[in-house]
Amino acid sequence: MKKRIVPKTTLILLLFTLLLAWSAVLPGRADSLIKSKEFTTRTFYADGDDDEVEFTENFGFAGDSYLNSGRFRMDITLTPVYNSIWISSDGERANLATEPAIVNLINGRLNARIDTATGGEFQPDYGSDGMIRSFRYSRSDLLSDDLTYANFTVTLPDEYAIESLFYQYGEDLEIDDVQYSVKFKIKVSIYGNAPGIKLKKKVLYGYINDIWYFIDVAELKGGNEKIVKATSSSPSVAVVSASTQRIRLKKVGTSKITLTNGYGRSATFTVKVQSSTITRRVSSVNCLVGPEMDLDSSGIVGILGTPRYTVKSSNAGIVSVRKSLNHPVIYAKKPGYARLTFICGKKKLSVLVLSTRASVVFSSSVTLTEGTSRSLSAAGSSSGIYIKKAVSLNDLLSLKLSANSKTLTLTANKSFSGKTATEKVLVTFNNGTKKTVTGKPWLLCPKRPHPWAAPALGPSVPPASSQCTTAPPEALTGS
Repeated sequence: MKKRIVPKTTLILLLFTLLLAWSAVLPGRADSLIKSKEFTTRTFYADGDDDEVEFTENFGFAGDSYLNSGRFRMDITLTPVYNSIWISSDGERANLATEPAIVNLINGRLNARIDTATGGEFQPDYGSDGMIRSFRYSRSDLLSDDLTYANFTVTLPDEYAIESLFYQYGEDLEIDDVQYSVKFKIKVSIYGNAPGIKLKKKVLYGYINDIWYFIDVAELKGGNEKIVKATSSSPSVAVVSASTQRIRLKKVGTSKITLTNGYGRSATFTVKVQSSTITRRVSSVNCLVGPEMDLDSSGIVGILGTPRYTVKSSNAGIVSVRKSLNHPVIYAKKPGYARLTFICGKKKLSVLVLSTRASVVFSSSVTLTEGTSRSLSAAGSSSGIYIKKAVSLNDLLSLKLSANSKTLTLTANKSFSGKTATEKVLVTFNNGTKKTVTGKPWLLCPKRPHPWAAPALGPSVPPASSQCTTAPPEALTGS
């Protein structure tokens, strides 16, 4: 009998006859999808002999802090993709890679196994047409170590296995050769109780050109709990970026912002953008001649957003005003008053500024001996006065300024040893006022020998003078 290739219709009927009822019992999906990954293997070539291929794929799911504990379910779908299927019979050769019946025939004899800590075999997944399209593997109660990688082993059917299917049903067919190439698409899905995104606020209020960051709205963590996707319902109002983790407000309006972490869990909040403006918080302010004052930082006016405004002084010879990073900054040149006028669009407001000379209260002298320290305070000065700089002119005193720049500590260093000296310290305050502090050290007494000590060589120790003392007097200038 002449060898022939089985017609397509015969193959289809045969394959429907070969179908076995199978249903996979998969665990319930009460847990959420934490993460999924898809990849495709290289192409494998079957030459008609009994071929067994092996490959390893790294899932890359382990390593997250969240995944270090708990139990998970892993679902894997393995789909063969045939580049070519050459079947030769009685000198005839045909590529049947596009024939579903032939693909189903080969898939029916394909065996796939997975080697993990749990192991197991894949089960065929039948489509609605009864054809085997892919293979599935599911395993529950897995630890994070089981989510790292897996070794796959796939046994490909040879020509004898394929030919035997036809023999079982009376088909007189002798296949001379079977050659095909195949690669595998693999999808890995991990299910568990994935952590979501906890919002700090449900509504974010801001002004045009404001920049906010995700951390201002949500509690963020590392690993897969990091925000990997962000969307805005109205990008013209508020634009978001997952890479920079920020929200930029563009125009007046409302937008819904949705943040998604690496586990696919999302959270949504509302952004309401208002017009930039300037507000008056107090109607008048006192300032000192000399130092500048930022009216926004000082709470005199409020700069909301990036408003376009003008500001003028009624008497620039008394108080001048300028902008620094869109903040109004005043400088009092001499005592007096001036009125500042702000215009922002149709909005107009004014602030009265009263300038006075600062009162600087600071000691002019201090007395100390070697190794002792004294502190001088400017706390009694006018409000806002602090020490800007202090210099020991002859480097005979060590100086230390307090954290609030209100107190200066002077220490007599080794240069005072065994002698008297006078030092001057130049202190400069933030309003430009300068004070000179005179440091007056006491004469140190030479040490007297012990009564039973051996006589010292050289001149004898002079008696203590009335000017010699071992400690400064009680009444010292300074605190």
